[in-house]
Amino acid sequence: MKGYIFPLVMFFSGQTFSQEAGVYKEWLSASSNMNWSSGMVTAEGFGIAPEGKRIEVGRLLACRAAVTDAQRNLIEATQGVRVSVSTSVSHYAAEYDVVKTAVDGVVRGASILNRDMGDDDTCKVTMGLFIAGPLSNSIYQKSVNSELSAWLIMQRFFSGFISSAHAQELPLSQSNSNSSLRPEIQKLDERVRKLESNLFMESPSLASARIESQPTGLIIDVRGYRFLPSIAPNIQNLEGETIYPSLQDKEIIMKSGKLLSLFSRSLEFAMNHPIVGDNPLLIKAQSSSENATNIILNQQNGERLGLLAANHFFAKPAVIIVLD
Repeated sequence: MKGYIFPLVMFFSGQTFSQEAGVYKEWLSASSNMNWSSGMVTAEGFGIAPEGKRIEVGRLLACRAAVTDAQRNLIEATQGVRVSVSTSVSHYAAEYDVVKTAVDGVVRGASILNRDMGDDDTCKVTMGLFIAGPLSNSIYQKSVNSELSAWLIMQRFFSGFISSAHAQELPLSQSNSNSSLRPEIQKLDERVRKLESNLFMESPSLASARIESQPTGLIIDVRGYRFLPSIAPNIQNLEGETIYPSLQDKEIIMKSGKLLSLFSRSLEFAMNHPIVGDNPLLIKAQSSSENATNIILNQQNGERLGLLAANHFFAKPAVIIVLD
């Protein structure tokens, strides 16, 4: 269960490996799938030439019908993509107009990946779109807004609670007197200064983490734990605290237009992926028993990743999760 740096040169010395073997595809319907290794949704569409048309015109109309069918299937497929263990894009699109607008926009901008004309004047079209960018950003933004709202509500509650409690402790004549509060304010200022000095002192472990050679990416192996890929996975320590992504991580990733992580069926695929660089950190973890889209780290890996996070390790999204 130890975290370690795994040099790519040693791992792939004398080995040849087909990256396609490590791609994780999840079929969303009979004609569509989500490629979690690239972040692309693809869907097929079929069309047939109307009778009484010239061959050239008939084939054109058949492919036009196939594109329409593929777009319809692509909307259905995209809405079925998992955001969490019990939530899909369709739930977000139903609640938030910004997500619905993002879905419609990416489908309209989907690319035709393949077009195949049959001998019987039928046409098969495969279309694809990346969920990273406007679509994923709309979902991350909703998550950020929800967390900020909860934080503000809690802050206001405790501010009001402390203010009212403090006012009750003071005599009525003193509660309206600024001069009488000065000694209390001075004491409070001293306490705040002490707290701030403790907060901004760098711990020895964090200082050593800055000196230590930093890994270029992160690979988490959760094979054997029935982990489920999603747009918004969470990496947590044993206490249930989220190490990645933080609010700041989500904001950084929204600016980059990328996903929180990619997924793979094989360790070889992950180690050979350019996103994690030449010196990735490889750790073993397990999925949460309560939420199969969350990852739980042991104490050692949780502390190690927590220190890296404090040292801005996640300023660049470079995470791949390996699953069954």
